[in-house]
Amino acid sequence: MRVRLVLFLLFVAAISLAGAREIETETGAPGPLDTALRKLLADEGYWAYTRTIRVFDKDNRLERTDVERYDPSQPDAGRWRLLLRNGRPPSESEIRGWERQRNREMRRRGRPLGAILDFPAATLADDNRTHFIYTIPILAGASQRLPAEKFYVLLQVNKERGEIDRLALRTTEAFRVAGVARVDNVEADATFGVIAPEHPAQPVAATAYGEARVAWFFRVGGRAELSWSDFVRVTPYDARYEVTIGDLKALDF
Repeated sequence: MRVRLVLFLLFVAAISLAGAREIETETGAPGPLDTALRKLLADEGYWAYTRTIRVFDKDNRLERTDVERYDPSQPDAGRWRLLLRNGRPPSESEIRGWERQRNREMRRRGRPLGAILDFPAATLADDNRTHFIYTIPILAGASQRLPAEKFYVLLQVNKERGEIDRLALRTTEAFRVAGVARVDNVEADATFGVIAPEHPAQPVAATAYGEARVAWFFRVGGRAELSWSDFVRVTPYDARYEVTIGDLKALDF
């Protein structure tokens, strides 16, 4: 299983919105989860950051390290920049390849999150002293490549701050997909950290892992580690306009 597929599954379970001024759409989620989602949504698009991605093969050998910079105060074409590839400035061909991949990812972003995650069906898995933890199913047909019913998302809401501080994706059991005989496991986790006390927590670290078996004995898979750093509060480029946006979108992390 390619790591990019695992990463897509992880980050489909988060939200991205730039320049929101008013939030009108209800998620249909239980109260504390709805409040936390809307709080994160309202703050999305105000942070510039550096993202580091490390990709490992099934034998835990490092295949690639990318360092990227995201700045929502810039126009669409200039928001993402590849700073380093494997510790060095990227070549022109590497930048072109990275831009093609980035453009493909951006084209997949348009679907509202409510068309992917079944928020009204969210259930409270745990209510402890510090957190609410919700289990959220993925809607049938949300993925053209993977069986949605084999996955679920966990969202953890910090009671003190009323914010999401952890996201996880899990499989319910092994399954088969075209071109891969059997997918044994997919796991993804993201943790959120407080960058500034007056603003909602932001993703600061994530891991994604997948393992499959081809022809029942060839094992394939991989792992990715992501980290976010060098946060700077900015004014979104689209904030020049009075925009009211009501849809939750899949995250562009």
